Amino acid sequence: MKLRTLAAAVSAATLLPCLANAEIHDARAMARGGAGMTMGEYNQALYNPALINTYDDKDAFSFALNVGAIAYDQDGMVDELDDFSDQIEDLEDNPPPAGPERDDAIDEAEGTLQSLSDKQLQLDAGGAVMVGVPNRFMPAAFVSRAKASAGVSTTYIDSDRQVLEDIADGAADEDDLQSTADSSLVWVHEYGLMGGHNFDIRGTTLETGATVKVQTIELIHYSATPSAFEADDMTDSDNLESHTNLNLDLGALARLGDKKQYIVAATIENLIPKTFSGPNDTEYKMAPVITTAFGFQYNNWMKLEANIDLTKRNGFELLEDTQYLRAGAEFSAGRHIHLRAGYRTDIQSNVSNLVTAGIGITPFDRFNIDLSAAVGEGDTLGAALQLGFKI
Repeated sequence: MKLRTLAAAVSAATLLPCLANAEIHDARAMARGGAGMTMGEYNQALYNPALINTYDDKDAFSFALNVGAIAYDQDGMVDELDDFSDQIEDLEDNPPPAGPERDDAIDEAEGTLQSLSDKQLQLDAGGAVMVGVPNRFMPAAFVSRAKASAGVSTTYIDSDRQVLEDIADGAADEDDLQSTADSSLVWVHEYGLMGGHNFDIRGTTLETGATVKVQTIELIHYSATPSAFEADDMTDSDNLESHTNLNLDLGALARLGDKKQYIVAATIENLIPKTFSGPNDTEYKMAPVITTAFGFQYNNWMKLEANIDLTKRNGFELLEDTQYLRAGAEFSAGRHIHLRAGYRTDIQSNVSNLVTAGIGITPFDRFNIDLSAAVGEGDTLGAALQLGFKI
């Protein structure tokens, strides 16, 4: 049945163009609830370019590949689509006789379809590639990353009450329903060059970093009835707008205390604000996102961090604004095995809160494989993987 797979089909179609590219889900940071501004070194600088300054004298080169995805279904939209599809099948295959039983079956199906209009399915997916070259003159890295965020919902059309009655009479089928599946997608692909420098301020070292990046922004907004839905139509010129942009990320951190165990950090993503036109009279506002963090490290075996977005992350049509508070911990057995856990909440209450965990294996501090998982309200699930090495 088309209705049973519609949400999954729309979501998969929106994400397929970007899974071949790179994305920002860092498996190490995801396992810590998204905390990654004060932890790690130059090969973990995706979340804070100031970390590019942290490396050992023996380090000369690093490579890391990340892939990850999170599916948010806190409203139970997929389950309700299944319920509605079952109700339609019953009306088609086992229509009740005229009378109260028939009216109740139609009322139930209509109520489910109306309820679907208040629910939304969202997916974030993609990956990142980072190549780091530390040196005492200017540590640098090349970064390629892309993030796709897709939202799917339905819009109820009043005339579908009559269609449901016709289905029960054998005069129509699910393809005649006029309620629509609606989807919005933002895909941002970036190629960036990261660099860093340290400044001494009255005996305290301020580590700073910046990423200059070229961005491709693609915006999709698409609506169709179940019978008219075609995945290829989503990337038609009528439903897609593409833009190219130049932007800048900044980061800084300072290590305080007699053992440098306290760390404060801040970042600004997308320093240059800009508004991009989208399809069907929509627009996407890319605005600076300021994040601050506080971290604590104890003898290299325990690391803690909490960070918060001071400004919101703008959504696009079905994708609502978000603003995150994150907290995470990492426990290490030397430089070989790392256990991680964390929590992330959206201050705007528009996406699920996440509980996260993960493990990292780094034999001889030269190779690494990191796995992470996330769970949230409803059927919200996420996972990420990082593979890397350094010499």
